[in-house]
Amino acid sequence: MATFKSIPMTSSDLDSDRVEMGERLRLAREYVGLTQEEVAAALGVSRPAVTKMEAGARKVQSTELSALARLYRRSMEYLLTGIEPASSAPEQLAFLARAIKGLSDRDLDEVARFAEFLKQAPRTVHKE
Repeated sequence: MATFKSIPMTSSDLDSDRVEMGERLRLAREYVGLTQEEVAAALGVSRPAVTKMEAGARKVQSTELSALARLYRRSMEYLLTGIEPASSAPEQLAFLARAIKGLSDRDLDEVARFAEFLKQAPRTVHKE
């Protein structure tokens, strides 16, 4: 059976971790284009509570973190640690959705045709 050494964490370590997580929460919210009011409504908390979470001045409950991960389409691991999961497909889809937002139907058709062109194009390997 493996034993693990306990690494003592100071209050300042915990505060720093909370501030860093708050920054990730803020960036994730801004990335998906939500306001603090919209997030507060989705969580069932006040807007100042969201402000405090993002500032690291309020602990985030596990149920809130789970809801935020779904809302922001990020993993709980990323929100907690800043470590990205191996797959980035959802993030790529979110980027594409933002990139085409507001395009006309004609422009969307052109984007779709270009995507089909790219799928059909022969793949070349570039050697450096």
